[in-house]
Amino acid sequence: MIKSKLSGLLSLFVLVLTVVVLNGCSSTSDISRNENDGKDLSGYKKTTEVVSTNTLTNKTSIKKDNLEAISSSLAGFITSPEFVKNMEQDEVMFKFIEYMNTPYLWGGTSKRGIDCSAFIQTMFYQALGIELPRTSLEQSGVGEPVEREDLKFGDLVFFDTMRKGRVTHVGMYLGNGYFAHSGSKTGVAVASLDNEFYSRVYLKAKRVIEN
Repeated sequence: MIKSKLSGLLSLFVLVLTVVVLNGCSSTSDISRNENDGKDLSGYKKTTEVVSTNTLTNKTSIKKDNLEAISSSLAGFITSPEFVKNMEQDEVMFKFIEYMNTPYLWGGTSKRGIDCSAFIQTMFYQALGIELPRTSLEQSGVGEPVEREDLKFGDLVFFDTMRKGRVTHVGMYLGNGYFAHSGSKTGVAVASLDNEFYSRVYLKAKRVIEN
């Protein structure tokens, strides 16, 4: 059981990293609006719905029951213990895969379209039962500050993508310098903190998951 969990999580992360190559990441013009409006997701329910979109094609559809087959061929690529800590990480990664390639929609809160803060709010509530505020600015006020060099899986990373002198974008740190987010052109995907744009607009990080 533990072995299959381990290989499943490793495979998920390998799959997630491939999105960096396939989708790339957004630039200054990618974030057209601030995610400071939208609906509350406190009543959000778990779902396995996968919605095809006109914005992004070939939406990834991966379920728990087929992860073991994927892991047999991909698990060897990742060996770092950073990605194999516990079942909570599994749940977060499963939820991320469920939403991967969902298009960006300012104020959106569903798989038909979702903005950055709603994506983070949904991930944490559905996977971990952690309730976060609705906007990226409000989310930046929750949790404990974390230095960039001390980032761990699940930490929230915040950016000033609109050069407003405040938080306008949020993602969730995965490890090895990568974070999951909903970009306005990529939709839900993976980007790198070392990317020239994100490195320049990075503001801070917060830890909301207890060790």
